[in-house]
Amino acid sequence: MINNKAGDQSTAAASAGSGSATGPNITDEDIALANLYRDAVVNHAVNAVGYRQNINPSHCHELYNPLCGDKVEMQFRLAGEMIEAAAFDGEACAICMASASMLCEAAPGMTPRQLQEQNELLVAALKDKQSRPGLDSLQALLAVRRYPSRVRCALLPWEAAMKALASGQE
Repeated sequence: MINNKAGDQSTAAASAGSGSATGPNITDEDIALANLYRDAVVNHAVNAVGYRQNINPSHCHELYNPLCGDKVEMQFRLAGEMIEAAAFDGEACAICMASASMLCEAAPGMTPRQLQEQNELLVAALKDKQSRPGLDSLQALLAVRRYPSRVRCALLPWEAAMKALASGQE
């Protein structure tokens, strides 16, 4: 059984997202995004959607990040070409747990291709630091780009999801 270490780190995530609003490059939009990020990460890490739910998955994949110790297994149950249910298990930081939770909240009702498009938008937005239309429910994750070493934490569940949906049961 994999344990959730997000509870231990939710306070750290809250303080990481609430940095000082000083300096010439900080805008009101940056402050609003940081507050949204802090609130969403804490809420999703503590009240994670899909965490340890038994969904009888047809597709799953586990990934591990040796740099920080995050481990997450994404699980999906497909009905035809539609994602019917999404769940995850793992031991990960609050950012990774929140990202997996947001993924599980967004995925049901999508096709694997639609979820892949969301993944591509999120990766592009986090890596090139430009806002992207179509990321409404994932907007809070964009604040993680202020912490380059944490981008991998936010993307780990998405990478596991793409591998699960591409290859089936693993």
